[in-house]
Amino acid sequence: MTPVLLVVDADAQARAETESALARRFGSDYSVLSADSVSAGLATLERLARAGTPVVLVAADLHLPDMGGVDFLERAHQLHRDTSRVLLVTMDRHGTRIPFTELATLQRVTALGLIDMVVVKGWVTPEEWLYPQVQEALTAWTLAHGPRHVVYRIVGDQWAPRSHQLRDLLSRNGVPFEFAAADSDRGRQLLRDFRIDAGRLPAVIHSSGRVLYDPAPADLAASHGIATRPSQPVYDLAVLGAGPAGLAAAVYGASEGLRTIVIEREAPGGQAGTSSRIENYLGFPSGVSGDELASRALQQARRLGAEILVTRAITRVDASTRQVHLDGGDVLRARTIILACGVTWRRLDIEGGDELAGKGVAYGAARSEAPASHGFDVQIVGAGNSAGQAALYFASHARSVTILCRSAGPERTMSQYLLDQLAARSNIEVLTHSEVVRVEGEGKLDAIVVRNSQTGEETTRESGGLFILIGADAETGWLPPEIARDRRGYVLTGSDLAGTDRWELERDPYLLETSVPGIFACGDVRLGPVKRVAAAVGEGSMAIAFVHQYLREAEERAGAVAG
Repeated sequence: MTPVLLVVDADAQARAETESALARRFGSDYSVLSADSVSAGLATLERLARAGTPVVLVAADLHLPDMGGVDFLERAHQLHRDTSRVLLVTMDRHGTRIPFTELATLQRVTALGLIDMVVVKGWVTPEEWLYPQVQEALTAWTLAHGPRHVVYRIVGDQWAPRSHQLRDLLSRNGVPFEFAAADSDRGRQLLRDFRIDAGRLPAVIHSSGRVLYDPAPADLAASHGIATRPSQPVYDLAVLGAGPAGLAAAVYGASEGLRTIVIEREAPGGQAGTSSRIENYLGFPSGVSGDELASRALQQARRLGAEILVTRAITRVDASTRQVHLDGGDVLRARTIILACGVTWRRLDIEGGDELAGKGVAYGAARSEAPASHGFDVQIVGAGNSAGQAALYFASHARSVTILCRSAGPERTMSQYLLDQLAARSNIEVLTHSEVVRVEGEGKLDAIVVRNSQTGEETTRESGGLFILIGADAETGWLPPEIARDRRGYVLTGSDLAGTDRWELERDPYLLETSVPGIFACGDVRLGPVKRVAAAVGEGSMAIAFVHQYLREAEERAGAVAG
């Protein structure tokens, strides 16, 4: 069944140009259809919905007669939930990509999440103005729904924690995979074809045909050719953590000639890697998912020469020798160290939560879990940007999404663009003064019990997934005592050390320097009021400037001693 691209425009010439351009570039893989009115467009969409034909993209003129392009796209989205909504806008006399005459309207509908992208009509070359945006939408749809190359096939219990952990590990590391529940037709086929012992699930099948039974993260990474052991005994820079701050430090450190290694316990991206959509990050006008941003940064760091170790935990750091000890016994030494180890999702103390963790109860909201919520009611606990981003993403898959806030609402803790988009989605509900007190289910989550903190009333809700995003804590107990931290574990740097007895040099500490000279901290693990992806990236890149200053200082000291 060939997927469809639909163009709806009452302007015959503009419609023909758009349809022709799309057919020229994408016609071999997609059916390109058009309609000249709202009624004809809706009739086509309804016919395709009845036939089960996927509609990947709908492009509609902003000023469609009778309904308008924005309302039409909303109707299209109701009929085809996975379609990308493209608003076609006539180029004004200024010839800009965002017509000034329509700017206010476009800002409003974008903020409300009513469209996915804007394309200006009247282009000279579709290669510049049309194709890049359309290709991005087609790629996203294909990754979610179409046949694609896979490196691993996982067979296991849909709700088993280990199945969840393996899916999360591969997804966050950007490794293409397919998951099949053992009791599904596809799962039974894989069990037969590869003669898998059903008593040792989950099983991971490599594209070569080799089967790994319940592999440890390091074993799975090694089977994929990902480095898990350091290649050198000494580095100029060791970055501990591969979130946005750590990856930025790796990119700048490697590009400036420092022998750089990044060590990550789980997967690149950190907390931001689980964000389904970041819409206010500079340079991505249509937004970017956390895992996509992390994947691009990881590729960039590797290309520039940084060495990346994943699935390795740091057991100890020796402040005086700059030795980093890894689980398994590996030890490396670095002339400088950047702590970019981020924070860990705060746990929620609820009855039954530990038993159903990974079986429908999850901390964070990885994009890989959204398709499994199709047709279910899911709940998100939290009132920050991460909770809002997750709700909007899951709303395109789940039957309904409920945000549970312990406070009076998310207005003080969530960005305005997210509040506007949440208000515009009919299948998203926000419950205030609400907390989860119990989760229920045999082997998987079936329901949650919610208590209203004002009335004390408890209600039971069916649940196809509970995603908890209630903030995070700095888990830095493994750091040496020489590195000063506040009572919550956040690392003190720069001026935060003023007035303490933790700094011993005559010079002041650099802005991102810890109480140990030559060891720096950036991102969420550092004590500071701003916890944003952009801030973490800025700190990670800025830390390299201080690393260079420290190394020059160390060389000067060594030269003075030698002289």
